[in-house]
Amino acid sequence: MKKNYKQLYKEAIKEYNEFYKTIEAANLKPASGNLREYQLKTLNFCKKILIQLEELKLSYFPIGGTLIGALRHKGFIPWDDDFDIGMMRDDYEIFLNYCKQNYIEIPAKLIYFSSDNRFKIWDKFLHKYPKQYIFSRTPHHTQIIFGTNIEDCVNIDIFPHDRYSEDYTGEQYKNYIDIINKKKYILDNYQKIIDFFDNERITNSFFDNNSKKIYYGLDNIDNYILQFKGFFNEDMIFPLKKIKFENTEISIQNKGLEYAQRQYKNCLQMPYDIIISPHLDNKFLSEELHKSKIFDFKLKEVLFKLAYKKETTNDFCKDIAISEIRKLFRKKPTEQEKYKTLYKKLNQKLEFLKSIKS
Repeated sequence: MKKNYKQLYKEAIKEYNEFYKTIEAANLKPASGNLREYQLKTLNFCKKILIQLEELKLSYFPIGGTLIGALRHKGFIPWDDDFDIGMMRDDYEIFLNYCKQNYIEIPAKLIYFSSDNRFKIWDKFLHKYPKQYIFSRTPHHTQIIFGTNIEDCVNIDIFPHDRYSEDYTGEQYKNYIDIINKKKYILDNYQKIIDFFDNERITNSFFDNNSKKIYYGLDNIDNYILQFKGFFNEDMIFPLKKIKFENTEISIQNKGLEYAQRQYKNCLQMPYDIIISPHLDNKFLSEELHKSKIFDFKLKEVLFKLAYKKETTNDFCKDIAISEIRKLFRKKPTEQEKYKTLYKKLNQKLEFLKSIKS
């Protein structure tokens, strides 16, 4: 008898909702299996980098999922798979110079958004320099990687923060980031975008190293994926404190919860939806998905170029345009196929949540 996936999906949603009501985020168990092994392997590597930062007397603080994990779980978010830290620009630049002198550098000029070849370049360098520290500066962060190939490597992501002029308003900042977001996509090569960002910081007077108003640097992905909700005050970050993270201690912002809630208001609560191992999955995209990802980027690149000439075109319009153009090239799934996919994904999340509930 043929399965009715639409009905199965409705039943799965009901079961998911009922189970979700019984979960308390702070009481969840750690992940298990391959994901847990990868988390601990990543942590062992990251601890070595954090020790180097402390020996160099450079400050760092957790951000994103790493910060939320530290606050909510005293370690990794059970379904997360990476380690993110922020650094102030001065310390960040000192560490970049240290990396250039002591690590293997992946030249940014080798990587292009349009070909989406970052992981292929990673794999090439990991094979050439196995179990050596390798660093890669991208338009959105700096990554330090370690391993023998793309499948077994671990990494730490470092995100720069800048100081902005005290009289610089949030509205001015949002308008500026919108312009930068359009201009950067006219460029394709990582090095050209990095050079563009570096020049912006030199030529614009609203970057002020003496200010106590702090926010993400231009070369920080959070500028482009998170809604701006106000600058950070210096006392929100400094002086740094220590917090338990798995089997060690790491530095944390002076007001870590306030920092996290600036972007994730309900960060201590259990999210309704979860994405299991989001970064690991990116390494193993099927060829079909890889081509789809490149196709989406090339469409967005064209649309950004058009938007640069016509300022009224916004991100929402571009997303609609991409969706409509994709319909011309992609076979529309049947209702049965659509619900089968939804059912399988929901079941995977439900089984994972059951495995980590105390």
